[in-house]
Amino acid sequence: MALKQKTVTIGEEEFLITTLPTSRGLKVLKQITKLVGPAFGELAKGEVADGQSVVAAAISKLVENLDQVEIEVLVKELVSSATKGTVAINFDSEFSGEYAKLLMLVKEIVEFNYGSVFTLVGIEE
Repeated sequence: MALKQKTVTIGEEEFLITTLPTSRGLKVLKQITKLVGPAFGELAKGEVADGQSVVAAAISKLVENLDQVEIEVLVKELVSSATKGTVAINFDSEFSGEYAKLLMLVKEIVEFNYGSVFTLVGIEE
């Protein structure tokens, strides 16, 4: 089966996302899980801990885990699966000063590649 593709529009720009090949996809999934897994665990508890809301506890866990994963490497790896139209994305110039655009593209890439995994474990949008 061929890699799947999807076009997304962010602002007024179109990006073509291609699914990651399985070996790369598993490597990236491991990094994503290391980063957000503990935060999802806090959300799954559904309890308030130490006077914090569940969401605040999850955000705290996420921030604690930022150093567990090389975020820059992870984001670049994810974005490398996309093009702007048919042209490769120059990561450093494309998103300079436009981090919201970068994060929206990363969100689309993660959903496209791993949406079924999140659904499987009971985490939906």
